[in-house]
Amino acid sequence: MIFIIELFEKAPIPKAYFTLALPVVFGTVVSMIYNLTDTFFVAQTQNANLVAGITICTPLFSMMIALGDMFGLGGSSAISRLLGQRKYDVAGRVNSFCFYAALVMGVIVTICLFVFKQQVLGLLGVSQETYRYAAIYYQIMAAAGILIIVSLVPINTLRTEGLATQSMIGTASGTVFKIFLDPLFIFGFHLGAAGAALATVVGYLITDSILIAYTVRRARYIHINPHKMHIPGAEVKDVFMIGIPASVTNFMTMLGTALMNNFLIKYGADKVAGFGIATKVETIVTMVLVGFCFGSQALIGYNYGARNKERLKKIIQFDILVNAGFAFIIALGLIAIAPWLCGCL
Repeated sequence: MIFIIELFEKAPIPKAYFTLALPVVFGTVVSMIYNLTDTFFVAQTQNANLVAGITICTPLFSMMIALGDMFGLGGSSAISRLLGQRKYDVAGRVNSFCFYAALVMGVIVTICLFVFKQQVLGLLGVSQETYRYAAIYYQIMAAAGILIIVSLVPINTLRTEGLATQSMIGTASGTVFKIFLDPLFIFGFHLGAAGAALATVVGYLITDSILIAYTVRRARYIHINPHKMHIPGAEVKDVFMIGIPASVTNFMTMLGTALMNNFLIKYGADKVAGFGIATKVETIVTMVLVGFCFGSQALIGYNYGARNKERLKKIIQFDILVNAGFAFIIALGLIAIAPWLCGCL
């Protein structure tokens, strides 16, 4: 309790901000490195149809992240405000509600993806040439839906207790394993698209295990007790008031990518593969900035709940300043190295 008050209420804003935000940024940078290395290893197969097949299924991952964010971002926002109001019991119950709601959502999504496999692949723009690779990648990612959706809850809610470093450790550990497993599964075991998907599944299994362990052993107020997952309707509303807009934002990104893949596939698998590579380079800036935004969310929510308007105003101003400055610097750097980076991939 003393740590939370010191960090969220009394610590200088830059110190509190970067204590919470930098681990998130580091975690997103590690994920970004994995995305680039994943693309690199897949591209080394010199099979445009394989690269295109995986690229076509990328919106599936975005959809799962969107559904997970409904409970992860929505839950962390509600929990941080409740902690600011000293409503510790309700905050813990909200976390349990979000965790098990995400679990149920993951089961539903996995079942639907298998039942409507052909329809979804058709909507994603799979062609006769890419079907073989897209189908196997799709099946494994569909089975991993539960792991991916559930992971978004502890990733976000651990930060509400100031456990940003622990959240980052869980995320980064799974990602590092994925980086090592990618070449092993793709080339060592000659699994191709299945290898890329399996590496992701193992990575999320490790991430989920670590994050759940931190929630059980290190968190003081939040928990995943199935007997304490019932919350008032007002709190359910608070979760969805933030979670649904966040989810819709990611859904729009998924839709845009799916539509572009559908348009490009008519011109050949190599065009889809090229678009997938360029998109991953483009997300470098976005992921870093998202890291700062997510890292500051708990700090903003806590002070909003505590009705500390003066500190809240200063935090938001500092957050805008940091994001604008980093966006400008990173964008300039990326413009300079983008041609070289795309060539490497």
